[in-house]
Amino acid sequence: MADTLYADVSEWQVGVNDTYPHPVLCIRSNDGTYRDRRWVNNYDWCLRSVDSGRLTFFIVYFVWRPNWRETVETFKSQVRSPHPRMAVMLDVESWGGQISGDQSTGINAAYQEVAGYVGSATRVIGYGNVGDLNRIWPTKPAGIRLVVAAYGSNPPYPGKVAHQYTDGQGYGGGLPEGAPPFGRCDMNSADGLTAQQFAQACGVAPVPPVQLARRRRAFSRASSLSARRRLA
Repeated sequence: MADTLYADVSEWQVGVNDTYPHPVLCIRSNDGTYRDRRWVNNYDWCLRSVDSGRLTFFIVYFVWRPNWRETVETFKSQVRSPHPRMAVMLDVESWGGQISGDQSTGINAAYQEVAGYVGSATRVIGYGNVGDLNRIWPTKPAGIRLVVAAYGSNPPYPGKVAHQYTDGQGYGGGLPEGAPPFGRCDMNSADGLTAQQFAQACGVAPVPPVQLARRRRAFSRASSLSARRRLA
């Protein structure tokens, strides 16, 4: 079975560029009302790359905070007009005790608000480790897909669509601990899914085979032309 590997990055890494090798990328837009400083570079690259066929789809994530209304509004102002090949991920963590107790009401409200904004609840997924998902978000929307963080293990979890297997500090077990141009960083695997299947699981419609082949040919020609210009 195919596994789709992809990086998860923010301002703590260098900005993405054309050396990134995977068909999916996850980028941060905001943490509460704090705007990621790499956002403009990373988002613009994702938009260009998904239109050219370099990326199958991309994920934008924001860190959920109890001031969820302001958090969602910050996310919206970053994204402006949602791309149809963009999924959104709610990053739900305790942050060393900063967030505690059952926060399901606020998280689910943010989920519904974002679903309305992007036009489909299937394009909104969640993220967290097992402990935080159980304690902070015990009551989740039916059918939500989740990226589960677990370093050194790969636990089952209801709705799991991908596994964050490393923070770049080991645990990969032979899988990459990072990706160009970032170096070591958070890495994920959508186990058993091609990039197209992973996109569908995140609510992003598949690209028709003819259109996909056309995009790949155009991307290959553009890459060859760019390489020749560099050598000239």
